[in-house]
Amino acid sequence: MPDRIAIKRLTASDLTFFESLFRKLSAGNQKAVNLNADVFVEQLYPALPALVPTIGDVIPISLTIIGPAAAEPHVISRAVTKREAYKNWRLNGEFVRDPEGEPGRFDVLQPGDIAVFEFFGDPSPQKLTLLLVAAGSPTDAPLHAALDTLIPSAGRRTMVAVTREQLAAAAAGVPAEHPIWQVATDPEFEAALEDAAESGLKGTQILTTKTKKTVTASALAAAKAAAEKNGRDGEALAWVHLLRMRDAGEWSSIEWSSKTNPVSPFDFRATDPAGATVKIDAKSTGGEFERIIHMSIAELTDAAASERYDLWRVYQINSEGAKLRIATDIGSFAKTIIEGLNLPPGVTVDSVSIEPAKLTWSDEIAIERPEEANGDA
Repeated sequence: MPDRIAIKRLTASDLTFFESLFRKLSAGNQKAVNLNADVFVEQLYPALPALVPTIGDVIPISLTIIGPAAAEPHVISRAVTKREAYKNWRLNGEFVRDPEGEPGRFDVLQPGDIAVFEFFGDPSPQKLTLLLVAAGSPTDAPLHAALDTLIPSAGRRTMVAVTREQLAAAAAGVPAEHPIWQVATDPEFEAALEDAAESGLKGTQILTTKTKKTVTASALAAAKAAAEKNGRDGEALAWVHLLRMRDAGEWSSIEWSSKTNPVSPFDFRATDPAGATVKIDAKSTGGEFERIIHMSIAELTDAAASERYDLWRVYQINSEGAKLRIATDIGSFAKTIIEGLNLPPGVTVDSVSIEPAKLTWSDEIAIERPEEANGDA
């Protein structure tokens, strides 16, 4: 599911969504936040207009409000609505009142402050996280100044779609405990989450001792699912490259071993023109090359005993393809790891975590997704 993130410069009318500001600003009777159609519909939910006859034009959502001034999450139920006579959809339902025990929470907000929207759900929104960033809050001010530059200063365009990477760039220098990092990409956090999802020690230590970002069970489950998906996709892309190598005469034959035998300790078997056999294992990630690699003891044992066992690092997987670097013949490296395991009887190790820098790699190779499925795939 694609990310659906936008930022908006709030108008006085938008702020009437909050009861205390409605009474303070005298900015009309809107009591809702406009969701500009050119962003909310055209970019984030293009299928929404066609769904209205079926689902209606009042869509209930779970709304989590964070901030301003990095205030804790406040979860309520509201709706995304659209009246026939209006161009824009609105975040609506009823007033947002100050949470119990937080009188005046929203009073720091003023026209020109910024809201970060992260929508969840497909093909229509079901949940929304709304992060409020106030220029008048010392906690928010640096982030507000950076985010404000992403919104056009001229004209009536007050809302723009953004990527996590754009938010991360804008938030550079903002402390790790600020809730913007719940939305923005944090490469160290994402790498740690991926590692922890595969029971990696380093990632778990980072998440428990070196970051204040919240790690939920659902986030960990999503990271595990993403790692599994990247594993399947990475294998498929590695096969695409193997086919191209075979067609170029670099291999005389290739087979996708793990496709026919899911417990195979390697993914592919290839034979070079001289008749030598090479086993290949693909280790994939959607992130950077430097992310931790996990190898099972079964894989390491097979690598140590094989004539030649290569490791293929498939990384930065996206809709266009991926990048690849190859560590050739890791048998000796595998033997060193296995021989270093001195365990008492009855204790076994299932897998190890390996920093890519510990191996020698080829130059980077680009893998492009084919336009059509190959009959051999």
